[in-house]
Amino acid sequence: MANAEFGEMMKHFGDTVTVIDCTFTKGADHLRQGLERIRAEAADAVSSGAGHIVLTDQHQSEERIGMPMILATSAVHSWLTRKGLRTFCSINVRSAECIDPHYFAVLIGSGATTVNAYLAEAAIVDRHTRGLFGDLSLDECLKRHR
Repeated sequence: MANAEFGEMMKHFGDTVTVIDCTFTKGADHLRQGLERIRAEAADAVSSGAGHIVLTDQHQSEERIGMPMILATSAVHSWLTRKGLRTFCSINVRSAECIDPHYFAVLIGSGATTVNAYLAEAAIVDRHTRGLFGDLSLDECLKRHR
């Protein structure tokens, strides 16, 4: 799913979407704690009526590390399934890690309903802007990515 399509989807979801930050602080055992946090946030959101969950690693920084999104997705999917909540929501993944078709497939197999590879698209746009794709239009470059 392209960045523009993701934006439109978010508008369409409106108040029924909950965005969950899939980053954690550096330190021993913080990944495990972060996974417990996102599972609890997802279950609380769905129990409160959210029909759409967005798992994102966009808030990575020097202080915050992005969780492996396959791990985050499968943790949320399996937790919601265990709680009897999975059929009440979609799980939409926004991942900087997703750069090839295999990664998309594994995310879908791990429970993702949709996948937005926001960083891959941004990299293609940047390379096109710098003229690295010759005569190809930006649209052609992005279609080849999908």
